[in-house]
This record gives sequence, structure tokens and C-alpha cells, in this order.
Amino acid sequence: MFRTLTCIAVFCSYLVLSFPKAPAPDYENLNAVLWMETSVEYRASATQTYRAAQAALLDALKDHHWTAALEQNADFENLPPAVILDLDETVLDNFAYQARLVGSLDDKDGGYTPDSWMKWVNERRAGLIPGAMDFLQFAHANGVAPLYITNRTCDPANNDDPTVTNLRALHLPTEPIAERLFCAQPEKGSDKTERRKLCASKYRILLIFGDQLGDFLQIPADAANLEGRDKLFAAHQSLWGKRWFQLPNPMYGSWVNALGRTIDEKLPKLRK
Repeated sequence: MFRTLTCIAVFCSYLVLSFPKAPAPDYENLNAVLWMETSVEYRASATQTYRAAQAALLDALKDHHWTAALEQNADFENLPPAVILDLDETVLDNFAYQARLVGSLDDKDGGYTPDSWMKWVNERRAGLIPGAMDFLQFAHANGVAPLYITNRTCDPANNDDPTVTNLRALHLPTEPIAERLFCAQPEKGSDKTERRKLCASKYRILLIFGDQLGDFLQIPADAANLEGRDKLFAAHQSLWGKRWFQLPNPMYGSWVNALGRTIDEKLPKLRK
């Protein structure tokens, strides 16, 4: 009898070991999302960024040789003034979408999928980043056009487009929206250079806002690593906080690709 029970126990153990373990939920982004959603430190950081930009805007308006766009090289002094802003996590708050991904069983891209993202966009529930509305109203009152360059899939000519209706529901200065909203260019990937060039051909770009390095400048393929990004940051040191304004975003971004997505890739990067 004892031998029989032992055999059964061994057989059951073999069965347990033979089946793959269920994937563990991924909570790697939990603190980052909660920081964005709940901390006064995040709200203070975003608010002070936009508040500091108001003073920079006034300086830029006085100096007709001032431009924030690397794509703007000549004959821009008499163009109407504008600022360029990214949308997601720069003007629009998508924290609720990121919260849905916490605990995801899919550890690729933190649980993000194009389908889940489009479902969120179609809900038209994005809110406002702290400080964004005050700055945009200030810019509008001073005759400065806000131009929104986003990698969302959207259609500014369609009044029923989810992004268009979301922006209008938030009462952001967007009109005429077909001339102010520049959506994704699938053939260009995430690169925004051509859209910045288009904006710079029609406006003098006073300031640029974003939460990703690529919102400000083109990142060559051979520079999409930690060392390359550090060099790009250093090369444009004089622009940060004066003409370029970076919003914090520890939840996702191109910095993750440069760092590596697995724990084994990330741990060696820690400075001890």
C-alpha cells in the first residue's frame, strides 16, 4: 500500500512538472502608473514645466530670430508664432489606459497591444495633463497657435474622429483643427521630423513640448541606444528648459527600448 501511494505521489509530481507554469502577472509598471495617477510630485512637476514655459513664451515673442525647431533654418522671422506639442502624456492624460495594463499576463511591451490602445482612444476618455490647459490658454491669449503632433492614428478632417472629439470635449484651443492636428504617418514610424518641417514652413516655432526625446528631434537608428541618446541630450543642452520642455513619463517610451525590456537586460544598467 505504501509503495502504491509513493508511486502515485511521484506520478502526480511528474504531471505537475510536465505542464508549463501559468504566466505570472506583470506588475513591473505599478509604481510608475501610480506615481503619475496619485502623486502631488508628478502634478507639481508637470505644472511647473508649463508655468516656466509661459515666461519663455514671452521672451520668444520679443525675439523674432528665436526658434525652437531644428528644422527651421532661414526666413522664418516674419512667420506667425506657434508652439508644437505632443499629445499623449504631454497634453492628454492616458493614465487609466496604462492602469489597465498593470498585472497583464502579456509581458511584451508591458501588455500594450494596438487593439487595446485603439479601444481606449475610441472611448474618448483621455483627460488633461496638469498645467497644460493654463499654458495653452496663455499661448492663445498671446496670439500663439498650438500645433499638435501626435503618433495617434487619427483624421483631423473628420469631425467624428475619436481624437478630434476628445480634444474638443476638453475645450482645448484647436481650431481650425484640420490645420492644427498632425496625426501618425505609418510610413515614417514614430519619427516626427517631416511634420515638424511642415509646421516650421508655416509658423515660427517658439517652443516644443513632449515626453519623448523624439518629440524634439530626429533620433538616428545608430543613436537609439543609451550612449547615443546621452550624446543627443548633451548636444542640445542649451535648449532644455528654454525652448524645449520635457514632461515626465516613467511608464513607457523610447527610453525603454534603449534600456532593454527584460530584467536581465535592465539589471546591469543599475548604477551601484
